Amino acid sequence: MIRKLALITPWPDQRTGIADYAYDLANGLAHAGIELDVFTTCTKPSRTISGVKIQDLDKFPGNYPYDQVVYQMGNCSSFHGEQLPVLFENPGVVHLHDPALHHLIAYFLYRDDTQDYYRVLRAWYGSQIAERVQTYNELNNQGFWDSPYVNEVPFFDPVLEHATGCIVHSRYAQQAVQKRVPSLHTRQVRQAYLNMHPPAQYNNGEVLQLGAFGMVQPHKHVDVIAEAVKACNAEGKRVHLHIAGALEGGSKDLPEYVESLGITNDITFHGRLSEDQFLAWMNQVDICVSLRFPTMGETSAVVSRALQLGLPTIVNNVGWYAELPPCVDKLPIEREGMLSGLIHRFNQVSTSREQLNQWRAQCRVYAETSCSFEQAIQDYVRTLSCFRTSAMAA
Repeated sequence: MIRKLALITPWPDQRTGIADYAYDLANGLAHAGIELDVFTTCTKPSRTISGVKIQDLDKFPGNYPYDQVVYQMGNCSSFHGEQLPVLFENPGVVHLHDPALHHLIAYFLYRDDTQDYYRVLRAWYGSQIAERVQTYNELNNQGFWDSPYVNEVPFFDPVLEHATGCIVHSRYAQQAVQKRVPSLHTRQVRQAYLNMHPPAQYNNGEVLQLGAFGMVQPHKHVDVIAEAVKACNAEGKRVHLHIAGALEGGSKDLPEYVESLGITNDITFHGRLSEDQFLAWMNQVDICVSLRFPTMGETSAVVSRALQLGLPTIVNNVGWYAELPPCVDKLPIEREGMLSGLIHRFNQVSTSREQLNQWRAQCRVYAETSCSFEQAIQDYVRTLSCFRTSAMAA
Protein backbone atom coordinates (compact mmCIF):
# COMPACT_ATOMS: atom_id res chain seq x y z
CA MET A 1 0.00 0.00 0.00
CA ILE A 2 1.30 3.45 -0.94
CA ARG A 3 1.21 5.92 1.94
CA LYS A 4 4.14 8.25 1.29
CA LEU A 5 5.41 9.25 -2.13
CA ALA A 6 8.19 11.40 -3.57
CA LEU A 7 7.52 13.02 -6.94
CA ILE A 8 10.61 14.23 -8.83
CA THR A 9 9.30 16.43 -11.57
CA PRO A 10 9.12 19.72 -13.44
CA TRP A 11 6.60 22.07 -11.81
CA PRO A 12 4.64 25.17 -12.80
CA ASP A 13 5.62 27.73 -13.95
CA GLN A 14 8.23 25.79 -15.92
CA ARG A 15 7.26 25.83 -19.60
CA THR A 16 6.62 22.17 -20.15
CA GLY A 17 3.36 20.25 -20.29
CA ILE A 18 4.82 17.70 -17.89
CA ALA A 19 4.87 20.39 -15.18
CA ASP A 20 1.15 21.05 -15.64
CA TYR A 21 0.39 17.34 -15.65
CA ALA A 22 2.47 16.80 -12.50
CA TYR A 23 0.55 19.53 -10.67
CA ASP A 24 -2.80 17.89 -11.42
CA LEU A 25 -1.41 14.44 -10.62
CA ALA A 26 -0.07 15.66 -7.27
CA ASN A 27 -3.42 17.27 -6.53
CA GLY A 28 -5.24 14.02 -7.21
CA LEU A 29 -2.80 11.91 -5.20
CA ALA A 30 -3.00 14.30 -2.23
CA HIS A 31 -6.80 14.18 -2.27
CA ALA A 32 -6.58 10.38 -2.41
CA GLY A 33 -4.81 10.47 0.96
CA ILE A 34 -1.21 10.03 -0.21
CA GLU A 35 1.43 11.95 1.77
CA LEU A 36 3.41 13.64 -0.97
CA ASP A 37 6.74 15.45 -1.28
CA VAL A 38 7.60 17.18 -4.56
CA PHE A 39 11.23 17.74 -5.58
CA THR A 40 11.84 20.03 -8.54
CA THR A 41 14.31 22.30 -10.30
CA CYS A 42 11.62 24.98 -10.52
CA THR A 43 13.11 27.92 -8.61
CA LYS A 44 9.86 29.82 -8.08
CA PRO A 45 6.88 27.43 -7.93
CA SER A 46 3.77 29.36 -8.96
CA ARG A 47 1.26 26.77 -7.75
CA THR A 48 1.02 25.02 -4.41
CA ILE A 49 -1.17 22.29 -2.92
CA SER A 50 -2.30 22.18 0.68
CA GLY A 51 -0.29 19.61 2.63
CA VAL A 52 2.21 18.98 -0.20
CA LYS A 53 5.83 19.99 0.36
CA ILE A 54 7.53 21.49 -2.70
CA GLN A 55 11.31 21.48 -2.36
CA ASP A 56 14.40 21.96 -4.47
CA LEU A 57 15.69 18.77 -6.07
CA ASP A 58 18.96 19.20 -4.18
CA LYS A 59 17.02 18.55 -0.96
CA PHE A 60 15.94 15.03 -1.98
CA PRO A 61 16.96 12.80 0.97
CA GLY A 62 17.06 9.50 -0.89
CA ASN A 63 14.58 6.64 -1.15
CA TYR A 64 14.38 5.47 2.45
CA PRO A 65 11.51 7.73 3.72
CA TYR A 66 9.18 6.79 0.84
CA ASP A 67 7.09 3.86 -0.30
CA GLN A 68 7.76 4.93 -3.89
CA VAL A 69 9.83 7.56 -5.68
CA VAL A 70 8.42 8.55 -9.08
CA TYR A 71 10.41 10.40 -11.75
CA GLN A 72 8.33 12.34 -14.30
CA MET A 73 10.66 11.87 -17.27
CA GLY A 74 10.68 13.59 -20.66
CA ASN A 75 13.32 14.26 -23.30
CA CYS A 76 14.12 17.94 -22.63
CA SER A 77 17.47 18.41 -20.91
CA SER A 78 16.38 21.74 -19.39
CA PHE A 79 13.71 20.06 -17.29
CA HIS A 80 14.95 16.50 -16.89
CA GLY A 81 18.73 16.62 -17.09
CA GLU A 82 19.21 17.16 -13.38
CA GLN A 83 16.90 14.26 -12.58
CA LEU A 84 19.29 11.73 -14.13
CA PRO A 85 22.06 11.68 -11.49
CA VAL A 86 19.39 11.48 -8.79
CA LEU A 87 17.76 8.50 -10.53
CA PHE A 88 21.11 6.79 -11.05
CA GLU A 89 21.80 6.96 -7.30
CA ASN A 90 18.20 6.37 -6.21
CA PRO A 91 16.35 3.91 -8.49
CA GLY A 92 12.62 4.47 -8.71
CA VAL A 93 9.53 4.36 -10.91
CA VAL A 94 10.07 6.18 -14.20
CA HIS A 95 6.90 7.78 -15.56
CA LEU A 96 7.99 7.97 -19.20
CA HIS A 97 6.20 10.80 -21.01
CA ASP A 98 8.38 10.64 -24.15
CA PRO A 99 9.11 7.10 -25.37
CA ALA A 100 12.21 8.42 -27.15
CA LEU A 101 14.86 9.92 -24.84
CA HIS A 102 17.47 10.18 -27.58
CA HIS A 103 17.43 14.01 -27.30
CA LEU A 104 18.20 13.85 -23.59
CA ILE A 105 21.06 11.36 -23.88
CA ALA A 106 22.56 13.12 -26.91
CA TYR A 107 22.54 16.43 -25.06
CA PHE A 108 24.88 15.06 -22.41
CA LEU A 109 27.06 12.83 -24.58
CA TYR A 110 27.20 14.22 -28.12
CA ARG A 111 27.90 17.86 -27.29
CA ASP A 112 31.00 17.04 -25.20
CA ASP A 113 32.46 13.98 -26.86
CA THR A 114 30.88 12.51 -29.98
CA GLN A 115 32.92 9.33 -29.63
CA ASP A 116 31.57 8.82 -26.12
CA TYR A 117 28.05 9.18 -27.55
CA TYR A 118 28.74 6.51 -30.19
CA ARG A 119 30.44 4.27 -27.64
CA VAL A 120 27.36 4.26 -25.38
CA LEU A 121 25.04 3.91 -28.37
CA ARG A 122 27.07 0.93 -29.60
CA ALA A 123 26.94 -0.69 -26.17
CA TRP A 124 23.13 -0.63 -26.16
CA TYR A 125 22.25 -1.04 -29.85
CA GLY A 126 25.26 -2.70 -31.50
CA SER A 127 27.74 -1.56 -34.14
CA GLN A 128 25.35 -1.65 -37.10
CA ILE A 129 22.87 0.79 -35.53
CA ALA A 130 25.66 3.03 -34.22
CA GLU A 131 27.18 3.24 -37.70
CA ARG A 132 23.80 4.02 -39.23
CA VAL A 133 23.24 6.86 -36.75
CA GLN A 134 26.76 8.19 -37.30
CA THR A 135 26.30 8.20 -41.07
CA TYR A 136 23.02 10.07 -40.69
CA ASN A 137 24.59 12.66 -38.40
CA GLU A 138 27.49 13.23 -40.80
CA LEU A 139 25.28 13.61 -43.89
CA ASN A 140 22.47 15.77 -42.46
CA ASN A 141 22.08 19.21 -40.93
CA GLN A 142 20.11 17.78 -38.02
CA GLY A 143 20.96 15.08 -35.52
CA PHE A 144 19.39 11.63 -35.74
CA TRP A 145 17.41 12.51 -32.60
CA ASP A 146 15.55 15.19 -34.58
CA SER A 147 14.78 12.87 -37.48
CA PRO A 148 11.56 10.96 -38.23
CA TYR A 149 13.51 7.77 -37.45
CA VAL A 150 14.23 8.55 -33.80
CA ASN A 151 11.64 6.04 -32.55
CA GLU A 152 13.71 3.27 -34.11
CA VAL A 153 16.55 4.14 -31.71
CA PRO A 154 14.75 5.58 -28.66
CA PHE A 155 17.86 5.45 -26.45
CA PHE A 156 15.86 5.32 -23.21
CA ASP A 157 17.91 2.27 -22.18
CA PRO A 158 20.51 4.10 -20.00
CA VAL A 159 17.64 5.70 -18.07
CA LEU A 160 15.34 2.70 -17.70
CA GLU A 161 18.30 0.61 -16.55
CA HIS A 162 17.76 2.35 -13.19
CA ALA A 163 13.95 2.04 -13.10
CA THR A 164 12.11 -0.18 -10.65
CA GLY A 165 8.99 0.13 -12.78
CA CYS A 166 7.75 2.16 -15.73
CA ILE A 167 4.48 4.04 -16.28
CA VAL A 168 3.41 5.07 -19.78
CA HIS A 169 0.25 6.52 -21.32
CA SER A 170 -0.10 4.40 -24.45
CA ARG A 171 0.18 0.91 -25.88
CA TYR A 172 2.64 2.39 -28.36
CA ALA A 173 5.01 3.41 -25.55
CA GLN A 174 4.42 0.23 -23.57
CA GLN A 175 5.35 -1.94 -26.55
CA ALA A 176 8.44 0.18 -27.25
CA VAL A 177 9.68 -0.28 -23.69
CA GLN A 178 8.84 -3.99 -23.53
CA LYS A 179 10.66 -4.59 -26.81
CA ARG A 180 13.88 -3.10 -25.46
CA VAL A 181 13.58 -3.87 -21.72
CA PRO A 182 11.34 -6.95 -21.44
CA SER A 183 12.28 -7.55 -17.80
CA LEU A 184 11.02 -4.12 -16.69
CA HIS A 185 7.49 -4.08 -15.24
CA THR A 186 5.71 -1.53 -17.48
CA ARG A 187 2.11 -0.44 -16.98
CA GLN A 188 -0.17 1.83 -18.98
CA VAL A 189 -2.21 4.50 -17.17
CA ARG A 190 -4.51 6.98 -18.90
CA GLN A 191 -3.45 10.63 -18.88
CA ALA A 192 -6.09 12.85 -17.27
CA TYR A 193 -6.39 16.36 -15.86
CA LEU A 194 -8.18 17.98 -12.95
CA ASN A 195 -11.56 19.72 -13.39
CA MET A 196 -12.03 18.82 -17.05
CA HIS A 197 -15.70 18.16 -17.86
CA PRO A 198 -17.93 18.61 -20.92
CA PRO A 199 -19.74 21.98 -20.94
CA ALA A 200 -23.39 22.25 -19.99
CA GLN A 201 -24.01 23.49 -23.52
CA TYR A 202 -21.90 24.06 -26.61
CA ASN A 203 -21.49 27.30 -28.53
CA ASN A 204 -23.59 27.57 -31.66
CA GLY A 205 -22.32 30.60 -33.55
CA GLU A 206 -22.53 31.04 -37.31
CA VAL A 207 -18.76 30.85 -37.75
CA LEU A 208 -17.01 27.51 -37.24
CA GLN A 209 -14.36 28.15 -34.58
CA LEU A 210 -11.18 26.06 -34.73
CA GLY A 211 -8.44 25.88 -32.10
CA ALA A 212 -4.76 24.93 -32.40
CA PHE A 213 -3.37 24.88 -28.87
CA GLY A 214 0.10 24.66 -27.36
CA MET A 215 3.55 25.67 -28.57
CA VAL A 216 3.57 26.13 -32.35
CA GLN A 217 6.37 24.19 -34.04
CA PRO A 218 6.81 22.99 -37.65
CA HIS A 219 5.94 19.35 -36.85
CA LYS A 220 2.48 20.49 -35.69
CA HIS A 221 1.60 21.65 -39.22
CA VAL A 222 -0.40 24.73 -38.25
CA ASP A 223 0.45 26.13 -41.69
CA VAL A 224 -1.57 23.27 -43.21
CA ILE A 225 -4.53 24.15 -40.98
CA ALA A 226 -4.27 27.75 -42.20
CA GLU A 227 -4.30 26.56 -45.82
CA ALA A 228 -7.45 24.54 -45.11
CA VAL A 229 -9.11 27.64 -43.61
CA LYS A 230 -8.26 29.60 -46.77
CA ALA A 231 -9.70 26.87 -49.01
CA CYS A 232 -12.95 26.61 -47.03
CA ASN A 233 -13.56 30.34 -46.86
CA ALA A 234 -12.80 30.67 -50.57
CA GLU A 235 -15.76 28.33 -51.13
CA GLY A 236 -18.04 30.59 -49.11
CA LYS A 237 -17.80 28.82 -45.76
CA ARG A 238 -17.21 30.74 -42.52
CA VAL A 239 -14.28 29.28 -40.61
CA HIS A 240 -11.97 30.99 -38.09
CA LEU A 241 -8.76 29.58 -36.58
CA HIS A 242 -7.48 30.49 -33.12
CA ILE A 243 -3.76 29.78 -32.60
CA ALA A 244 -3.17 29.71 -28.85
CA GLY A 245 0.50 29.16 -28.13
CA ALA A 246 3.94 30.69 -28.51
CA LEU A 247 5.52 30.54 -31.98
CA GLU A 248 8.74 28.53 -31.76
CA GLY A 249 11.73 28.03 -34.07
CA GLY A 250 10.74 27.53 -37.69
CA SER A 251 7.15 28.62 -36.98
CA LYS A 252 8.00 32.19 -35.96
CA ASP A 253 7.25 33.42 -39.47
CA LEU A 254 3.75 31.91 -39.46
CA PRO A 255 2.00 35.35 -39.25
CA GLU A 256 3.81 36.41 -42.44
CA TYR A 257 2.72 33.19 -44.13
CA VAL A 258 -0.89 33.78 -43.08
CA GLU A 259 -0.66 37.31 -44.50
CA SER A 260 0.68 35.92 -47.78
CA LEU A 261 -2.38 33.65 -47.96
CA GLY A 262 -4.63 36.70 -47.60
CA ILE A 263 -6.49 35.33 -44.57
CA THR A 264 -5.28 37.62 -41.79
CA ASN A 265 -8.87 38.30 -40.70
CA ASP A 266 -9.63 34.58 -40.52
CA ILE A 267 -6.89 33.72 -38.02
CA THR A 268 -6.21 35.04 -34.51
CA PHE A 269 -2.80 34.64 -32.89
CA HIS A 270 -3.27 34.62 -29.12
CA GLY A 271 0.32 33.86 -28.12
CA ARG A 272 1.08 31.97 -24.93
CA LEU A 273 -1.94 32.04 -22.62
CA SER A 274 -2.31 31.63 -18.89
CA GLU A 275 -3.78 28.33 -17.70
CA ASP A 276 -7.21 29.92 -17.15
CA GLN A 277 -7.20 31.64 -20.55
CA PHE A 278 -6.04 28.44 -22.22
CA LEU A 279 -8.93 26.44 -20.79
CA ALA A 280 -11.42 29.22 -21.50
CA TRP A 281 -10.53 29.15 -25.19
CA MET A 282 -10.69 25.35 -25.31
CA ASN A 283 -14.29 25.69 -24.13
CA GLN A 284 -15.11 28.29 -26.79
CA VAL A 285 -13.95 26.57 -29.97
CA ASP A 286 -15.95 24.00 -31.93
CA ILE A 287 -13.05 21.78 -33.01
CA CYS A 288 -9.56 21.18 -31.64
CA VAL A 289 -6.99 20.49 -34.38
CA SER A 290 -3.82 18.90 -33.01
CA LEU A 291 -1.65 17.56 -35.82
CA ARG A 292 1.78 16.13 -35.09
CA PHE A 293 4.27 14.39 -37.34
CA PRO A 294 6.86 13.23 -36.81
CA THR A 295 5.97 12.11 -33.32
CA MET A 296 8.17 10.50 -30.69
CA GLY A 297 5.19 8.59 -29.30
CA GLU A 298 4.40 11.28 -26.76
CA THR A 299 0.93 11.81 -25.32
CA SER A 300 -0.64 15.20 -26.00
CA ALA A 301 -1.86 17.20 -23.01
CA VAL A 302 -4.02 19.27 -25.35
CA VAL A 303 -5.75 16.23 -26.83
CA SER A 304 -6.16 14.55 -23.44
CA ARG A 305 -7.92 17.66 -22.17
CA ALA A 306 -10.03 17.92 -25.32
CA LEU A 307 -11.20 14.34 -24.78
CA GLN A 308 -12.23 15.13 -21.20
CA LEU A 309 -14.08 18.24 -22.40
CA GLY A 310 -15.98 16.27 -25.04
CA LEU A 311 -14.47 18.55 -27.70
CA PRO A 312 -14.40 17.26 -31.30
CA THR A 313 -10.75 16.74 -32.20
CA ILE A 314 -8.66 16.07 -35.30
CA VAL A 315 -5.21 14.40 -35.10
CA ASN A 316 -2.77 12.42 -37.23
CA ASN A 317 -3.13 8.66 -37.41
CA VAL A 318 0.22 7.88 -35.79
CA GLY A 319 1.71 6.86 -32.44
CA TRP A 320 -0.50 7.43 -29.39
CA TYR A 321 -2.98 9.38 -31.52
CA ALA A 322 -3.79 6.25 -33.54
CA GLU A 323 -5.07 4.62 -30.32
CA LEU A 324 -7.69 7.30 -29.66
CA PRO A 325 -11.41 6.44 -29.83
CA PRO A 326 -13.45 6.54 -33.06
CA CYS A 327 -14.93 9.94 -32.14
CA VAL A 328 -11.49 11.46 -32.87
CA ASP A 329 -10.83 12.14 -36.56
CA LYS A 330 -7.48 10.73 -37.70
CA LEU A 331 -5.71 12.05 -40.79
CA PRO A 332 -2.80 10.67 -42.85
CA ILE A 333 0.70 11.91 -42.09
CA GLU A 334 1.35 13.14 -45.65
CA ARG A 335 0.83 16.87 -46.17
CA GLU A 336 -1.69 16.50 -49.01
CA GLY A 337 -3.66 13.94 -47.04
CA MET A 338 -3.79 16.26 -44.04
CA LEU A 339 -4.92 19.21 -46.14
CA SER A 340 -7.65 17.37 -48.05
CA GLY A 341 -8.90 15.72 -44.86
CA LEU A 342 -9.15 19.04 -43.03
CA ILE A 343 -10.93 20.76 -45.91
CA HIS A 344 -13.43 17.91 -46.19
CA ARG A 345 -14.22 17.87 -42.46
CA PHE A 346 -14.41 21.67 -42.08
CA ASN A 347 -16.73 21.92 -45.09
CA GLN A 348 -18.88 19.09 -43.78
CA VAL A 349 -19.53 20.50 -40.31
CA SER A 350 -19.75 24.16 -41.36
CA THR A 351 -22.40 23.24 -43.92
CA SER A 352 -24.39 20.99 -41.58
CA ARG A 353 -24.64 21.88 -37.90
CA GLU A 354 -26.37 18.54 -37.44
CA GLN A 355 -23.09 16.83 -38.39
CA LEU A 356 -21.25 18.89 -35.76
CA ASN A 357 -23.89 18.14 -33.12
CA GLN A 358 -23.64 14.40 -33.81
CA TRP A 359 -19.86 14.59 -33.49
CA ARG A 360 -20.18 16.49 -30.22
CA ALA A 361 -22.59 13.90 -28.86
CA GLN A 362 -20.14 11.07 -29.60
CA CYS A 363 -17.32 12.98 -27.90
CA ARG A 364 -19.48 13.76 -24.87
CA VAL A 365 -20.36 10.09 -24.39
CA TYR A 366 -16.68 9.16 -24.44
CA ALA A 367 -15.81 11.96 -21.99
CA GLU A 368 -18.52 10.94 -19.55
CA THR A 369 -17.79 7.21 -19.68
CA SER A 370 -14.01 6.95 -20.12
CA CYS A 371 -12.29 10.14 -18.96
CA SER A 372 -12.77 10.33 -15.19
CA PHE A 373 -9.85 12.08 -13.47
CA GLU A 374 -10.68 10.38 -10.18
CA GLN A 375 -10.58 6.94 -11.82
CA ALA A 376 -7.22 7.77 -13.42
CA ILE A 377 -5.81 8.66 -9.98
CA GLN A 378 -7.10 5.39 -8.50
CA ASP A 379 -5.45 3.51 -11.37
CA TYR A 380 -2.20 5.39 -10.76
CA VAL A 381 -2.10 4.48 -7.06
CA ARG A 382 -2.98 0.87 -7.85
CA THR A 383 -0.20 0.77 -10.45
CA LEU A 384 2.40 2.12 -8.01
CA SER A 385 1.43 -0.64 -5.59
CA CYS A 386 2.31 -3.24 -8.25
CA PHE A 387 5.96 -2.18 -8.44
CA ARG A 388 8.65 -3.15 -5.95
CA THR A 389 9.10 -0.33 -3.49
CA SER A 390 11.84 2.26 -3.81
CA ALA A 391 13.14 1.30 -0.36
CA MET A 392 13.76 -2.24 -1.63
CA ALA A 393 15.64 -0.83 -4.62
CA ALA A 394 17.88 1.44 -2.56
